[in-house]
Amino acid sequence: MKTYILSLLIWMAGVTLSAQPQLEKIYSESATICELESMGEVYYSMDVINKKCHIYRMDHSLYKSISIPTPEGYYLSDVQYVSEKLFNNDDHVELVYSYTKYVPTTNSYYYTYETRLINENGSVLLTVPGAGYTEVIETDEHGKKFLVYEYNYSVIPYRTYTHVYNLPESNTKTAFSMETAFGLGEAFPNPAGDQVNIPVQLPAGIESGTLEIVELSGRRVMSQPIHRSSSAQTIPTKQLAPGTYLYYVESGHLRSSSKKMVIK
Repeated sequence: MKTYILSLLIWMAGVTLSAQPQLEKIYSESATICELESMGEVYYSMDVINKKCHIYRMDHSLYKSISIPTPEGYYLSDVQYVSEKLFNNDDHVELVYSYTKYVPTTNSYYYTYETRLINENGSVLLTVPGAGYTEVIETDEHGKKFLVYEYNYSVIPYRTYTHVYNLPESNTKTAFSMETAFGLGEAFPNPAGDQVNIPVQLPAGIESGTLEIVELSGRRVMSQPIHRSSSAQTIPTKQLAPGTYLYYVESGHLRSSSKKMVIK
Protein backbone atom coordinates (compact mmCIF):
# COMPACT_ATOMS: atom_id res chain seq x y z
CA MET A 1 0.00 0.00 0.00
CA LYS A 2 2.83 2.41 0.91
CA THR A 3 4.53 1.69 -2.41
CA TYR A 4 1.26 2.34 -4.25
CA ILE A 5 0.66 5.64 -2.43
CA LEU A 6 4.24 6.75 -3.06
CA SER A 7 3.90 5.95 -6.77
CA LEU A 8 0.61 7.82 -6.90
CA LEU A 9 2.15 10.87 -5.26
CA ILE A 10 5.08 10.83 -7.69
CA TRP A 11 2.67 10.55 -10.63
CA MET A 12 0.53 13.40 -9.31
CA ALA A 13 3.61 15.54 -8.83
CA GLY A 14 4.63 14.89 -12.42
CA VAL A 15 1.16 15.84 -13.68
CA THR A 16 1.21 19.02 -11.58
CA LEU A 17 4.64 20.03 -12.85
CA SER A 18 3.74 19.36 -16.47
CA ALA A 19 0.68 21.60 -16.10
CA GLN A 20 2.85 24.60 -15.20
CA PRO A 21 4.06 27.16 -17.79
CA GLN A 22 7.29 25.94 -19.33
CA LEU A 23 9.87 28.51 -20.45
CA GLU A 24 10.45 28.08 -24.18
CA LYS A 25 12.44 31.14 -25.23
CA ILE A 26 13.53 34.56 -23.98
CA TYR A 27 13.75 37.32 -26.60
CA SER A 28 15.96 40.30 -25.87
CA GLU A 29 13.35 42.64 -27.39
CA SER A 30 9.60 43.15 -27.09
CA ALA A 31 7.99 40.32 -29.10
CA THR A 32 4.56 39.04 -30.01
CA ILE A 33 2.86 36.67 -32.48
CA CYS A 34 1.11 37.37 -35.77
CA GLU A 35 0.14 35.34 -38.83
CA LEU A 36 1.59 35.77 -42.31
CA GLU A 37 -0.14 34.55 -45.44
CA SER A 38 2.98 32.70 -46.67
CA MET A 39 4.38 31.48 -43.35
CA GLY A 40 1.47 31.03 -40.98
CA GLU A 41 2.09 32.01 -37.36
CA VAL A 42 5.38 33.73 -36.58
CA TYR A 43 6.97 35.73 -33.79
CA TYR A 44 8.19 39.24 -34.44
CA SER A 45 10.20 41.57 -32.25
CA MET A 46 11.07 45.27 -32.15
CA ASP A 47 14.83 45.86 -31.98
CA VAL A 48 15.01 49.47 -30.79
CA ILE A 49 18.81 49.66 -30.68
CA ASN A 50 19.42 48.41 -34.23
CA LYS A 51 16.15 49.81 -35.66
CA LYS A 52 14.97 46.51 -37.05
CA CYS A 53 11.97 44.21 -36.91
CA HIS A 54 13.02 40.56 -36.60
CA ILE A 55 10.62 37.84 -37.73
CA TYR A 56 11.08 34.34 -36.32
CA ARG A 57 9.52 31.01 -37.20
CA MET A 58 7.60 29.23 -34.44
CA ASP A 59 10.72 27.16 -33.69
CA HIS A 60 12.39 30.53 -32.96
CA SER A 61 14.75 30.39 -35.92
CA LEU A 62 15.21 33.72 -37.71
CA TYR A 63 13.10 34.11 -40.86
CA LYS A 64 14.07 37.65 -41.84
CA SER A 65 14.97 41.08 -40.46
CA ILE A 66 13.44 44.30 -41.77
CA SER A 67 15.20 47.64 -41.34
CA ILE A 68 12.94 50.38 -39.93
CA PRO A 69 14.69 53.73 -40.49
CA THR A 70 14.11 56.33 -37.79
CA PRO A 71 14.98 60.02 -38.27
CA GLU A 72 17.77 61.60 -36.24
CA GLY A 73 16.60 62.66 -32.80
CA TYR A 74 13.67 60.22 -32.72
CA TYR A 75 13.53 56.82 -31.08
CA LEU A 76 11.52 53.81 -32.15
CA SER A 77 8.42 53.40 -29.98
CA ASP A 78 6.17 50.78 -31.59
CA VAL A 79 5.87 48.22 -34.41
CA GLN A 80 2.42 47.05 -35.52
CA TYR A 81 0.65 45.06 -38.23
CA VAL A 82 3.49 42.92 -39.52
CA SER A 83 1.48 41.44 -42.36
CA GLU A 84 1.11 40.35 -45.97
CA LYS A 85 -1.67 41.52 -48.29
CA LEU A 86 -3.22 43.71 -45.62
CA PHE A 87 -2.08 47.06 -47.01
CA ASN A 88 -1.53 46.01 -50.65
CA ASN A 89 -1.66 42.87 -52.79
CA ASP A 90 2.04 42.23 -53.41
CA ASP A 91 3.98 39.35 -51.87
CA HIS A 92 6.13 41.47 -49.55
CA VAL A 93 5.85 41.85 -45.80
CA GLU A 94 4.61 45.27 -44.68
CA LEU A 95 4.65 46.80 -41.24
CA VAL A 96 3.60 49.95 -39.43
CA TYR A 97 5.99 51.63 -37.02
CA SER A 98 6.01 54.77 -34.90
CA TYR A 99 8.81 56.85 -33.47
CA THR A 100 8.83 59.73 -31.00
CA LYS A 101 10.94 62.73 -30.09
CA TYR A 102 11.37 64.66 -26.85
CA VAL A 103 10.83 68.39 -27.44
CA PRO A 104 11.89 70.76 -24.62
CA THR A 105 10.14 74.11 -24.18
CA THR A 106 10.88 77.14 -22.02
CA ASN A 107 8.91 75.85 -19.04
CA SER A 108 8.28 72.19 -19.84
CA TYR A 109 8.46 69.72 -22.73
CA TYR A 110 6.29 67.48 -24.88
CA TYR A 111 6.62 64.50 -27.23
CA THR A 112 6.03 64.55 -30.96
CA TYR A 113 5.43 61.45 -33.11
CA GLU A 114 5.48 60.16 -36.65
CA THR A 115 4.13 56.91 -38.11
CA ARG A 116 5.20 55.11 -41.27
CA LEU A 117 3.91 52.16 -43.26
CA ILE A 118 6.78 50.46 -45.08
CA ASN A 119 7.47 47.49 -47.31
CA GLU A 120 10.15 44.98 -46.36
CA ASN A 121 12.24 46.24 -49.30
CA GLY A 122 12.38 49.70 -47.73
CA SER A 123 9.65 51.38 -49.78
CA VAL A 124 7.67 53.90 -47.73
CA LEU A 125 3.97 53.43 -48.46
CA LEU A 126 2.66 56.06 -46.06
CA THR A 127 4.01 58.69 -43.64
CA VAL A 128 1.81 60.57 -41.16
CA PRO A 129 3.60 63.29 -39.15
CA GLY A 130 2.30 63.64 -35.59
CA ALA A 131 0.75 60.17 -35.56
CA GLY A 132 1.69 57.61 -32.96
CA TYR A 133 -1.18 55.09 -32.81
CA THR A 134 -2.98 53.07 -35.45
CA GLU A 135 -5.83 50.62 -35.74
CA VAL A 136 -7.17 48.32 -38.47
CA ILE A 137 -10.92 47.70 -38.39
CA GLU A 138 -12.73 45.27 -40.68
CA THR A 139 -16.28 46.58 -41.14
CA ASP A 140 -19.27 44.45 -42.06
CA GLU A 141 -20.19 46.36 -45.23
CA HIS A 142 -17.39 48.80 -46.06
CA GLY A 143 -14.22 46.73 -46.10
CA LYS A 144 -11.09 47.29 -44.00
CA LYS A 145 -10.30 50.73 -42.62
CA PHE A 146 -6.90 51.89 -41.40
CA LEU A 147 -7.21 54.52 -38.68
CA VAL A 148 -4.18 56.64 -37.82
CA TYR A 149 -4.37 58.88 -34.75
CA GLU A 150 -2.44 62.15 -34.81
CA TYR A 151 -1.72 64.02 -31.56
CA ASN A 152 -0.45 67.58 -31.21
CA TYR A 153 0.97 68.12 -27.72
CA SER A 154 2.50 71.51 -28.57
CA VAL A 155 -0.81 73.21 -27.76
CA ILE A 156 -2.98 73.17 -24.64
CA PRO A 157 -5.39 71.47 -24.63
CA TYR A 158 -3.73 69.03 -27.00
CA ARG A 159 -5.41 68.29 -30.34
CA THR A 160 -6.32 64.88 -31.76
CA TYR A 161 -6.96 64.04 -35.43
CA THR A 162 -8.01 60.72 -36.95
CA HIS A 163 -6.84 59.86 -40.49
CA VAL A 164 -9.05 57.21 -42.13
CA TYR A 165 -7.68 55.13 -45.00
CA ASN A 166 -9.51 52.53 -47.05
CA LEU A 167 -7.53 49.30 -47.42
CA PRO A 168 -7.57 47.24 -50.63
CA GLU A 169 -9.81 44.23 -50.93
CA SER A 170 -8.00 40.90 -51.15
CA ASN A 171 -8.89 37.27 -51.67
CA THR A 172 -6.68 36.44 -48.74
CA LYS A 173 -6.94 37.54 -45.16
CA THR A 174 -3.91 38.24 -43.02
CA ALA A 175 -4.44 37.69 -39.32
CA PHE A 176 -2.65 39.87 -36.81
CA SER A 177 -2.17 39.77 -33.08
CA MET A 178 -4.80 41.70 -31.19
CA GLU A 179 -2.04 42.68 -28.79
CA THR A 180 -0.53 44.90 -31.43
CA ALA A 181 -3.82 46.74 -31.94
CA PHE A 182 -3.65 48.45 -28.55
CA GLY A 183 -2.83 52.12 -29.01
CA LEU A 184 -0.73 52.91 -25.96
CA GLY A 185 1.22 56.14 -26.09
CA GLU A 186 4.05 57.77 -24.23
CA ALA A 187 3.24 59.18 -20.80
CA PHE A 188 3.24 62.98 -20.72
CA PRO A 189 4.90 64.68 -18.95
CA ASN A 190 7.61 62.13 -18.29
CA PRO A 191 9.06 62.46 -15.65
CA ALA A 192 5.70 63.17 -14.06
CA GLY A 193 4.86 65.19 -10.98
CA ASP A 194 1.37 65.19 -9.48
CA GLN A 195 -0.32 63.70 -12.55
CA VAL A 196 0.43 62.15 -15.92
CA ASN A 197 -1.49 61.82 -19.19
CA ILE A 198 -1.37 58.48 -21.03
CA PRO A 199 -2.93 58.26 -24.53
CA VAL A 200 -4.72 54.94 -25.01
CA GLN A 201 -6.90 53.34 -27.69
CA LEU A 202 -8.58 49.95 -27.40
CA PRO A 203 -8.54 47.49 -30.34
CA ALA A 204 -11.54 46.99 -32.58
CA GLY A 205 -14.19 44.86 -30.91
CA ILE A 206 -12.92 45.58 -27.39
CA GLU A 207 -15.21 47.82 -25.37
CA SER A 208 -13.40 48.09 -22.05
CA GLY A 209 -10.18 47.27 -20.25
CA THR A 210 -7.88 48.53 -17.53
CA LEU A 211 -4.77 50.66 -17.51
CA GLU A 212 -2.32 49.04 -15.11
CA ILE A 213 0.65 50.74 -13.46
CA VAL A 214 3.21 48.48 -11.83
CA GLU A 215 6.57 48.74 -10.15
CA LEU A 216 9.58 47.24 -11.94
CA SER A 217 9.18 44.26 -9.60
CA GLY A 218 5.74 43.64 -11.15
CA ARG A 219 3.73 44.75 -8.11
CA ARG A 220 0.58 46.57 -9.21
CA VAL A 221 0.24 50.03 -7.67
CA MET A 222 -2.68 51.44 -9.64
CA SER A 223 -5.47 50.20 -11.91
CA GLN A 224 -7.85 52.46 -13.85
CA PRO A 225 -10.83 51.34 -16.01
CA ILE A 226 -10.84 52.50 -19.64
CA HIS A 227 -13.57 52.33 -22.28
CA ARG A 228 -13.88 52.28 -26.04
CA SER A 229 -14.42 56.04 -26.17
CA SER A 230 -11.26 56.76 -24.17
CA SER A 231 -8.51 58.70 -25.95
CA ALA A 232 -6.30 59.56 -22.98
CA GLN A 233 -6.18 58.90 -19.27
CA THR A 234 -5.18 61.48 -16.67
CA ILE A 235 -3.62 59.60 -13.77
CA PRO A 236 -2.96 61.20 -10.35
CA THR A 237 0.57 60.20 -9.39
CA LYS A 238 1.40 62.33 -6.35
CA GLN A 239 0.73 59.34 -4.07
CA LEU A 240 3.35 57.24 -5.89
CA ALA A 241 6.90 57.11 -4.61
CA PRO A 242 9.56 58.64 -6.91
CA GLY A 243 11.01 56.06 -9.27
CA THR A 244 10.49 54.17 -12.54
CA TYR A 245 7.21 52.39 -13.30
CA LEU A 246 5.75 50.31 -16.13
CA TYR A 247 2.27 50.75 -17.55
CA TYR A 248 0.17 48.64 -19.91
CA VAL A 249 -3.43 47.91 -20.92
CA GLU A 250 -5.29 44.67 -20.23
CA SER A 251 -8.63 43.45 -21.55
CA GLY A 252 -9.60 39.86 -20.83
CA HIS A 253 -6.73 37.65 -22.00
CA LEU A 254 -5.23 40.44 -24.13
CA ARG A 255 -2.44 42.68 -22.95
CA SER A 256 -0.49 45.49 -24.60
CA SER A 257 3.26 45.93 -24.54
CA SER A 258 4.60 47.76 -21.48
CA LYS A 259 6.00 51.28 -21.51
CA LYS A 260 8.06 53.12 -18.90
CA MET A 261 7.44 56.33 -17.02
CA VAL A 262 9.30 58.10 -14.25
CA ILE A 263 7.74 59.74 -11.19
CA LYS A 264 9.88 62.55 -9.80
